[in-house]
Formats: sequence, C-alpha cells, structure tokens
Amino acid sequence: MKNFRFLKYIGFGILGVGFIFLAIFLTMSLWNWLVPSLFNGPVLNFWQTAGLFLLSKILLTGVAPGHHTAHNKREWPRKYYDKYKSHFHNEAEEQTVTEV
Repeated sequence: MKNFRFLKYIGFGILGVGFIFLAIFLTMSLWNWLVPSLFNGPVLNFWQTAGLFLLSKILLTGVAPGHHTAHNKREWPRKYYDKYKSHFHNEAEEQTVTEV
C-alpha cells in the first residue's frame, strides 16, 4: 500500500512538471505567433519563455510562502459577511430611527 502511495506522488510530480512544460510551450507559441508580427518584438526560445514565465509569476503573485494559505481562504468569507452584516444592520437602525 505504501508503494502505491509513493508511485501516486511520483505520477503527480511527473504530471505537474509536464503541465509546466506545456504551459511554457503554449506561452512561447503564442508569443512567437503574435508579438513579432504585431509589435516587431523578438522571437523567444523555450528557456527565455520559461524565464519570462517565472518572472511574471514573481511579479504578479509574489514569492512569500504562506501568503495564500487555506486558513486565509476560509477566513475571508466570514470577514466579508461580518463587515457587511454590521453595515446593513446599522443602516436598518438608522432608517427605523428616522421613520419614527
């Protein structure tokens, strides 16, 4: 049973690496199809595209570990609900006070 779990993790790792290579290849293909003809930009090879992909990841999402944790994802709906519940509750109180 432990061997199966180990093989499952290896399979997911291979699929993950394959997905990254596919995303880089698709990005390179789109770049080389559009940018040189539209903007007279450079044609990129695979490793330049991988660097551009990594740079855009760093610039757009950051590199801080733990920034997007599951705890924060579960917490924001409650904060949103509490904030707007109190806001609408205060509005309802103001309307009843002004109506009386």
